[in-house]
Amino acid sequence: MAQTSFFRDKDVLDLIVTHVIPVVSTFRDIRIWDAGCASGEEPYSLAMLFAEKLNPFSFRSVYIDATDREESNFPQFERIIQSGQYDKSSVMWVPEDLRAKYFSPLAGSDCFEIIPELKSRITFTRHDLTSLQMLREDYCLIVCKNTLMHITPESQSEIVPMFHRSLRDPGFLALDIFQKLPPGTEHLFQKVTETGNLFKKI
Repeated sequence: MAQTSFFRDKDVLDLIVTHVIPVVSTFRDIRIWDAGCASGEEPYSLAMLFAEKLNPFSFRSVYIDATDREESNFPQFERIIQSGQYDKSSVMWVPEDLRAKYFSPLAGSDCFEIIPELKSRITFTRHDLTSLQMLREDYCLIVCKNTLMHITPESQSEIVPMFHRSLRDPGFLALDIFQKLPPGTEHLFQKVTETGNLFKKI
């Protein structure tokens, strides 16, 4: 399972704010798949970004599917994501203004809880990418960071086309800074900018 933190890979997140949110903001349903969500910091970071850039009515059209594969310790992560409760050391990575806006301190502990408005936008599901099972065919954004590197090159070459089929048009794929499109899949996506790993479906 990939390690994660709030607002990790800020360069990729900035590209999503600049190039994705303006395009999808008019969609009736804004569906996002975070494929490899670990303990949930990443999908909640995405939720905060969209909440900041969309008006409250539009934000109610945001649906984030947060998935990761099942492992022996997975129930622990499932509870963390569904409760939206994180300790002080995790929350310190959230910008102060967003921390005050989207977290509530839990009395009698060093933990903070994501506000209900954000929690309601995220659905957690167990999913193994190597199964090549699609969840939907209408995502506007798929985020897959620090996950493909743990999968064989052969499986990567099958997973990326599955992502392509799972995206609507226009749709975007965000990978981590170190991940390249697998050989044989380059024709499926166009890089949005010269720097950063945000791709647009072709």
